Amino acid sequence: MTKSRFFAAIGAALALVMIVLFFVLIKVARIEGNELGVHETWSKGVIDEPLPPRTYFFFPGLMHTVYTYDMSSQVYVMNDTSNRDEYAQGRAVDTYTVQSKEGQDLTISLNVRWRLDPEKIIHIHKTVRRDFEEKILRPILLREVKDAATTREAIVAYAGLGLVELQAEIEHRLTALDGEVRRQGLIVENFAIEEIELDAKYLEQISKKQVAVQSEKRAREETKAALQEANKAEAEAQADFKRAVVEAQRDKEVGVLEAQKKAEQEILAAEADKKKVVLQAEAEKESGELRAAAILALGKAEAEATKLQLQAYAVEGAESFVRIEIAKSIAEANSGVQGYIPEGMTINVITDRILSAIDSIVRPTTAATASTASATP
Repeated sequence: MTKSRFFAAIGAALALVMIVLFFVLIKVARIEGNELGVHETWSKGVIDEPLPPRTYFFFPGLMHTVYTYDMSSQVYVMNDTSNRDEYAQGRAVDTYTVQSKEGQDLTISLNVRWRLDPEKIIHIHKTVRRDFEEKILRPILLREVKDAATTREAIVAYAGLGLVELQAEIEHRLTALDGEVRRQGLIVENFAIEEIELDAKYLEQISKKQVAVQSEKRAREETKAALQEANKAEAEAQADFKRAVVEAQRDKEVGVLEAQKKAEQEILAAEADKKKVVLQAEAEKESGELRAAAILALGKAEAEATKLQLQAYAVEGAESFVRIEIAKSIAEANSGVQGYIPEGMTINVITDRILSAIDSIVRPTTAATASTASATP
């Protein structure tokens, strides 16, 4: 062997030793982006702070150990293999059968999406470290599903709103911040009931019952619709009746008001006519009284004038004057008398009688005295 080959062999050996020493003395740990690492040492044990994603070098390597945990979402299923997603975790055949409130079997297929809690990764590493689904998730899931399902009747939980409410209740319990799952270091992101299977005979009973319920519901709806129509017709009739009553009441009140108005107008007219008649009567009365007073006054005046005239004729010599004047008047009156004069009646006789009448007027006292004297025995 030549000297150069010898040194080359030594160099290769040293390099190999260096490589071996490197891997023995230095540990390289790479943590992926979806992972967290837990660091343990011989002297300190588990380090309380988790390692974020990156590449780490530790010296001496034999004294350091790094455990990586997948922090991405996982799917855990409890169903039959035929329904199993290729990425899902869980047992091959694992549908869960529980008793309903009335004792019917509920065979439930379900799935849960979950992940590790980064704040609890050190706790998980110290207490569980692996098989989180079987050690933590599955026991809690079985208990929560049983607690919720056994309080419901099978027909209620089987489908529809009852199934939605059952799923919501279980999900609420699994996702609660103070729930047991969270305290154990897991975070449930979603829960879903894939299917609930019931006994075939019970399903037949449910189907018949549902048909009966639907028929009853349809009958109720039809009855309700008919009742609504009847109520509508009754309401319309009632409205028409009220409208007619209101109109009749209005017409009555209008008629009464018009009658009252007419009566009041007639009363006012009658009172006006009465006042007019009274005023006319009073006017006529006052007019008559005035005319009577005037006539009385005129009569009194004429009487007084006649009296005065006659008294004027009563002075001495007046009698002769009067007789002369009357004689003249009689002569003038008789001068034109023509025709037949009654038997025994002459102008002189007529004249004497007229003069006697004049004497009774001119000398009433004398005539009265004479009359009294002739009447005295």
